[in-house]
Amino acid sequence: MPSHHIAPITPGQLDTLVQLEKQTFTETFNGTYTPEDLAAFLRDKKSREVLAEEMASPGALFFILWHQDAPAGFLKLNLHKQPDSDGPLPTPVMEVEKIYMLQQFQGLGLGKLLIEHSYRIAAENAITTIWLGVWEHNLKAIRFYQQQGFEKFGEHFFHIGNQVDTDWLMKKHL
Repeated sequence: MPSHHIAPITPGQLDTLVQLEKQTFTETFNGTYTPEDLAAFLRDKKSREVLAEEMASPGALFFILWHQDAPAGFLKLNLHKQPDSDGPLPTPVMEVEKIYMLQQFQGLGLGKLLIEHSYRIAAENAITTIWLGVWEHNLKAIRFYQQQGFEKFGEHFFHIGNQVDTDWLMKKHL
């Protein structure tokens, strides 16, 4: 058996998703936001109730990447969701809303496995364009997406507590 695999998240794995969401967001953005803003965001956007609601949304698909027996990262896709700004993209379209890897598993090529999984899901659903938002100062992620063939097509604002950030909107035609 390979040392890693990607599987859809089941309702029984909701607590694992909550832990992954909180830990990966904190590892990625700790020091970027005030402790109060970060705590409020984690409470308001990464709670068990909020994530259960997201999992139940039509077109929302969640996956966990398992490395050996440990959850290493996760992926959230939204089928047929258009960007909230800069006009519609050619359809059919899919958003890669969340793609996060725990710090201890970064640098192993696992993020590439998650983005490639999104391409497979897109192909299974006849999606021709995928898009995502990435914080303008997350240069490591921007380089990764550019290497995958994504290009910037717009921007939108993302609120974390009292801080307002600019996300680049990036797309890739399949």
